[in-house]
Amino acid sequence: MNDFLPEDAIEEVRQHFDLVEVISGYTSLKKAGRNYTGLCPFHSEKTPSFTVSPEKQLYHCFGCGAGGNVFSFIMAVENLSFPEAVKFLANRAGITLPERQLSEQGKKIKIIKEELAEINELSMKYFQQVLFKTEMGKKALNYLIRRGLDKEIIKKFQLGYSLPQWDKLINFLKGKGYTQENILKAGLASRSERGSYYDRFRNRIMFPIFNQQNMVIGFGGRVMDDSQPKYLNSPETILYNKRKSLYALNFARFNIREKDEALVFEGYMDVLTAFQRGLENCVASLGTSLTEDQARLLRRNASRVVIAYDSDTAGEAATWRGLDTLSSAGCRVKVAQLPPGQDPDDFVRKKGINTFHEEIVKKALPLIDYKLKKIGQELGESYINTYEGKISYIQKILPILAGINNSVEFDLYLQKVSSETGIDPGALKAEIKKYKKRSNKKGGNYVSEIEKKVYSREKPPPAERELLMVLLKCQDSPGEIKERLDTKDFTFTPYRKIVEVVYNLFEQGKEYTPSSLLNSFDDPDIKNTIVNITMGEEPDLENRKRIVEDCITKIKRHQLVLQRKEIEKKISQLEKDKNAGEINNLLEEWSKLKRREKELVPYRRE
Repeated sequence: MNDFLPEDAIEEVRQHFDLVEVISGYTSLKKAGRNYTGLCPFHSEKTPSFTVSPEKQLYHCFGCGAGGNVFSFIMAVENLSFPEAVKFLANRAGITLPERQLSEQGKKIKIIKEELAEINELSMKYFQQVLFKTEMGKKALNYLIRRGLDKEIIKKFQLGYSLPQWDKLINFLKGKGYTQENILKAGLASRSERGSYYDRFRNRIMFPIFNQQNMVIGFGGRVMDDSQPKYLNSPETILYNKRKSLYALNFARFNIREKDEALVFEGYMDVLTAFQRGLENCVASLGTSLTEDQARLLRRNASRVVIAYDSDTAGEAATWRGLDTLSSAGCRVKVAQLPPGQDPDDFVRKKGINTFHEEIVKKALPLIDYKLKKIGQELGESYINTYEGKISYIQKILPILAGINNSVEFDLYLQKVSSETGIDPGALKAEIKKYKKRSNKKGGNYVSEIEKKVYSREKPPPAERELLMVLLKCQDSPGEIKERLDTKDFTFTPYRKIVEVVYNLFEQGKEYTPSSLLNSFDDPDIKNTIVNITMGEEPDLENRKRIVEDCITKIKRHQLVLQRKEIEKKISQLEKDKNAGEINNLLEEWSKLKRREKELVPYRRE
């Protein structure tokens, strides 16, 4: 994670800042004992649950679970990568960072990226000039104004116009010193079969697509007549990855965080129309189906997502695909129901933004309700009146009901379906049970991805946690612990990875703090583990020796228990094969492990 810069340079930047001062620039903090508290900048709340420790230089929100050091905070609040966060803070502090050590290939890629970014920026400004300063551009400008956009919103989103000629942009960029090959790499040119270059975008309204640092990474172009394709987007480039981008997120992210809710539209015009009328927590998905990367991007900014796609068939199909993607990312999902044949842009221009918010956004259906409704509509209104229709409906909704993990929510939907169909809840439960059994045999995936993660994650042993707490808070402790326990003795993966780093730093004679350790990890689960342990209860350091001895004993006993369980599994299998000789050998080994376990007596009785 840190190989792009020397660790001492990163540490210099971290130590330059007081975390309380940095965070105070984003949310108001008040002194509360040794710490500071305030409203969390990452989710909506009325009662402060956000805590900052000036002593530990860590923050933690007990509401949403966010936590980390100064780099983690800037990464989250500014949506930056780790290297970008280091540079952001270094620039703010006036610290000159050493040049990043790159391979020859890395240097070439860096140069190309910088040049393509320049090409995109220049092209955006060129399109803007054409829109506002040429006769043909004025026709495009009048088209946008007729569509209900004012000049202020057009300028804010930096819209432009591409001329109908085949090489106007290419010639402009060549005049600035850029090669046709790099214009092609930027996605602004195409090449014919004969090898000649021509402008990719011609006679189109141009919508620049920005990343979260306000860099132009691509474009969308829309025709003003009925010609096809209606929309033409930039191809994938070294800068632009459609799967990882959301239109207008750079403009919307602070409003999304403030409301803890994101509206997801299909089109650019939907977003612009909403923004112009004050609804500024909306983005467009740059395609008809949300990807996992886009879903994670939304979840980093809000816990609630409302999908408001067009009400046509393609829009509804895209909505269905996006629902599970968002749900798997941990979002609470709702679906807005638009009148037939309308998109958000149409509705807002005809009915107004207040009506859109009250009638469409507020009345959006929760994920499961939407799915049940759509299945009912697919079967036709009369399905409920026939045995065949009811059976078909139940068969289609079984995967949905089987995937509900919350028992209260499951019971509520069971009652709802029972009431609508007249089928006894007990019979429905029996069918769901059968469905789950069949799915398990087939390797079915009706269980949600979130549930899989929860069920596959081993519960961390308390002794490992307590010992890790000592390691994090006492820099002189690794020596005495490392002599007795290897990293593999820590069975909980996040703990084991943290201990590996601590042991390595100790061997190298390097100092560490919980805050500095965060820079060694990309995994958010590991970062949160460090923050949660450090910001939690203080260990009884006066009795550290006893705590360490006690924890080591418990960990060793736990290992012996696991070894015995493995032997028991082997014995169970051998009993089926009636292999008496091997069973006796394993029983003897089991007895030895049991004796060793009894010899390990903890200092503190459990």
